[in-house]
Order: sequence, then C-alpha cells, then structure tokens
Amino acid sequence: MKKNILILSILIAFLTTACGAPTPATPTAPPVDIAATALSIASTSAAATIAAIPTATAIPTATEVPYYLTAQIWAEEARVPIINYHQFAPNTSEHSTDHKIRMEDFIAGMDALNQAGFVPIALEDWLKGNLLVPEGKKPVVFTMDDLFYNNQIRLDENGDPRLDTGLAAAWEYGQQHPEFGFEWALFSNLGDKWYADGDPEGKWKDELANTIIWCIEHDARVYNHTYRHIRLDLSDAQGVRWELEQNDLFLRELLASKGREDLIPQLGNMFAIPFGYWPQGGAYTAMVNYATPEGDPMLGIFDIDWLINGAKFMPPPYAADFDPLRIPRIAMPTEAVAYLVEHKDEFPTMVSCQIGPLDAEQVSNVDYVGDAIQTSIASGACPAGVYVIEGKNFDARAGQNPHWIE
Repeated sequence: MKKNILILSILIAFLTTACGAPTPATPTAPPVDIAATALSIASTSAAATIAAIPTATAIPTATEVPYYLTAQIWAEEARVPIINYHQFAPNTSEHSTDHKIRMEDFIAGMDALNQAGFVPIALEDWLKGNLLVPEGKKPVVFTMDDLFYNNQIRLDENGDPRLDTGLAAAWEYGQQHPEFGFEWALFSNLGDKWYADGDPEGKWKDELANTIIWCIEHDARVYNHTYRHIRLDLSDAQGVRWELEQNDLFLRELLASKGREDLIPQLGNMFAIPFGYWPQGGAYTAMVNYATPEGDPMLGIFDIDWLINGAKFMPPPYAADFDPLRIPRIAMPTEAVAYLVEHKDEFPTMVSCQIGPLDAEQVSNVDYVGDAIQTSIASGACPAGVYVIEGKNFDARAGQNPHWIE
C-alpha cells in the first residue's frame, strides 16, 4: 500500500515538472514586398503570352529579273545556193553527169556539205520569209526535177523508200545526221512517164499516189514542172496554162484517190522551167499569172544554169535584187558541191544577240521592239542587219530605222 502511494507521488511530481516548462515561440514569416511580387508575376505572364504567339516569317522582296529577247541576225546578206538534181545512177556507172549522179557521189556530196557547215532549208518557207537558220550554219536548198522516176524514189512493200533510190539515200543520211536533216523541193511532171503504158490496170497510179504522200509527209514538197515536160518557148499562152493546170489537177486527183485531200494545202505554187527555155510574150504572161486550182498565185519560178556561166545564188526575199519570178539554180551537182565546199567561208551565217532589258508587257509591240533594237545597235551591243525575233523579221540594216518586214 505504501509502495503504491510512493509511486503515484513520484509520477505526479514528474508530470507537474513537464507541464511547467515554457512553450516554444512560433516562427514568424519574413515581410512580403508586394510591389516586387506583382512586377515579377506580370513579367512572367507576359513572357508566356509572347511565347504562345507564332512569330511572323519575314517575306523577302522579290528581285526583278531583267527581260531580254534573243535575236538571230543576218549581219551580212544571206547567199543561198540552190542545187538541182535529176536522176540517180548505180555505183557501177563510170561517172556522174549533170543528169544522173552516182549514188556514191551523191552521199559523199551531202557529207561534204554537212562538214562544211551547210544545212538544207525548206525553199517555200524561205520565200515566205522564214529566214531562221541554225547559228553558224549556211543555208542550202536541194531541188529535184522530173519527178517521179523509180531511181529518184520508189516505195517497197512496207511503204518505205527503197534504199537504191536517191531520196531514200538522202533520208537515211538525214536520219544519221540530224543536224543536216532532210528538206527537198521536188518539181514533178506527171504525164510523161512511159512506164505507165505497160500497166493497163493502173496500178502505177496507186504506187505513185503512195509515193507522193510519203514525200509530202517527210518534208519533200511537191511542185510543178509542167505535165509533159514541154519546151515553153515553143508553146503559146493556152498551152502553158494547160500544162501547169493539168499537172496540178492530176496531182490532186492522186491525193484524193487515197483520201488525202488534207495534204493539198501543202502543195504550194512554185514552178521550175523545163530545159531552162523561157516562154515569151503571152506565154510568159500566162506562166507568171498562173494560179493553182485553189487560187494561190505564183510564189516562185526557178531557172537552171551552170557554174561555167558564173555562180548565182538566191538572195533573201527582202533584198533589192530578189526576183521571185527568176530564181537561179545550179546544175551539175558534183561540181556545185565542190565549189560550195571550196568557197564555204564566203557564205555568211547568222549571229545571236540579246535585246534588252525590256518591259515584258510591251514585247508584242513591234515599234517598241524596233526601238530596243536601234538602242542595242547604237550602243554597239548588237550589229546592224536583219533581225529574226520570235518569228518576226526586223530590217535593221545600216542607215535604216528598224521596221517590221511583213
């Protein structure tokens, strides 16, 4: 009992001592700078807002590109040789003549002209004002008379030219040498081919029509050489008209027999004088005034001559001495080729020049372009001459104000 009272007394004393200890002080917060806190919050909010707005990409100002026109220029007057061929002989023939050229000589001649920088052009296009020739190249024209003989061109069973014919050799050479190409003017006389008499069924007409179609479709255009290859100096006006008209009508009949009337607009109206004998008086008048069945007037009449009489070349259609009714051609192809190769440096070529800077919205104005050409010439940037720009010809020769050649 006493023991229990002692323990209780000790416990009460302990508790009384503990409860009487002083209470620890509560920590105080540091003073708050309200203005600084507000400024910090505002800065943080603004930064977050700016970061959320996409940044605009600056668009650079476009640099204006100067506009120029490229001109091809005849700084010297063009001189265009026209070589005339007739028929072709096999290589077994002893030599070439003015009327028949050996196939081997024919191919060698084309290659020699190619190596000398000549390139065939379309005769009708040139007469109509297409003066553009590849830069550095000299134009030459290939013509052939007395079409259509079997050694000139004949198609095989597949509709391709037989390789033993002249135009087939020219076509093959043009395929192998695309820089030279294939352009011909063929002067036909369709009523004097005696082989027709041995074909009473008329199959020759079918073959002839196919041959003509191939030629027209492959840039060997067909023109007039009279129907029966007559001497015009021995004919009258009525006879001349009949010869020209009959050849044209039969040519159209052949095309129509194959349903190819669409090719008729490509025939044109050009005429080569048979034998080089010119008509006189009324016969001459009938010749130069002849119009095709479609009403197309005479575009060009072609003579024939030999180098022994002096080399003659076709001037450009804008030249003062150009006569569309008496255009020279050169016979004797082998001699003609040799002459051209020997004198190749005497034939001018086109040069190119940049005209500008120009207002792109005014380049369709021929007067504006003419003024720009004059400025380029005056500054020495470009030479005087005849300019070809985007299919238009401008006469800007020395001493003249540039003007459009229509």
